[in-house]
Amino acid sequence: MRRLMMALVTIMVIFSLSAYGADNPIRIGGLAALTGGASMQGQQAREGALMAMEDLNAAGGVLGREVQVFMEDSQGVATAAVNAFRKLMDDRKVCAVIGDHQSTAVLAFKPIAIQNGIPVLATGSAMAVTEDANPWIFRVREYDSLAATALVNAAIKEGYKKIGIFHNTDQFGVGGRDNVIAAMKAVGMAPVATAGHNTGDKDFTAQLLSFRRAGADAIIVFTHNEEQALICRQFDQLLPGVAYFGSMSLSQTSTIQMAQGAAEGKYSATPYTLTNMDARVQEFAARYRAKYGHDPELFSVLYYDAVMMVAEAVKMGNSDAPLSVRDNLHKIKDFPGVSGLNYTFNAIGEAVNEIFIVKIEGGQPKAAFKIQG
Repeated sequence: MRRLMMALVTIMVIFSLSAYGADNPIRIGGLAALTGGASMQGQQAREGALMAMEDLNAAGGVLGREVQVFMEDSQGVATAAVNAFRKLMDDRKVCAVIGDHQSTAVLAFKPIAIQNGIPVLATGSAMAVTEDANPWIFRVREYDSLAATALVNAAIKEGYKKIGIFHNTDQFGVGGRDNVIAAMKAVGMAPVATAGHNTGDKDFTAQLLSFRRAGADAIIVFTHNEEQALICRQFDQLLPGVAYFGSMSLSQTSTIQMAQGAAEGKYSATPYTLTNMDARVQEFAARYRAKYGHDPELFSVLYYDAVMMVAEAVKMGNSDAPLSVRDNLHKIKDFPGVSGLNYTFNAIGEAVNEIFIVKIEGGQPKAAFKIQG
């Protein structure tokens, strides 16, 4: 039995050396919804991750080795995300996985990542992603309770007291609703009405009229880009004089453009805005436009920064073994990102603890104030 155990250990060591080591490229995985309802954000994520790979290799790679980033399509749904994660883990032999930007996808493959020891830098915002403080799971994005608290505080700051909640019925939207309710409860308030919608819905008349009947003077909307834009376009006609506070998607250039002017005067919460004049933000945006022909958005910069932090962790540990990458990610302090953020992972793996409240003015999200977590 002892000889058998020694043989198994030897095989595992040989396998590890064959998958991770000086003779091989450094392989980083990425998951995003490249198809399906959230594909716009997925393509932005892909562009950011691949640009980071190109920048790293142009600078000589990491530890003198080529960096390869493999992007797989999660479709933003659980089954496809699990299959894509297994492909990255089993076939690509990646040292870490970045994504997914859909919490439903992250929560589906999270147990597999933990069981197999693959660090994950998630970009989904649901609290369940990091609430168990597992050392293999990190997040490179604002978390839902931070965004919810920021939106509630912004509405109160602007003088609104009768707040309704409109949310997507997926993991992101339901989590957002629950966190807004909790944030309101903390200040002695409750929503005057709540309503949900499904991804892909086009007509929101019934839900918006329910807020009018409830006497709402402001609505907090937790949903994705396409639905956010359509709601904006129907909102002003059905709810004139009511204030609008949208989740992160409203702050994105693509949503503002799809809203066709209807986003004007509305508020959003986001950790990233192009109107941030930080040199890192502006220099990256200029290079990104030159390469892709359009502005970077939130997931462009978050996936770029996440690839760069994995590379930094590899350098810090002089190794791309997943355990070393995990341990050194936990040691990262004040890592300067092209998002304008300085990343430090806290005890439960969160790296983003500040958020801007922005107001759409002249077709641009302009920072009104910043809230710390």
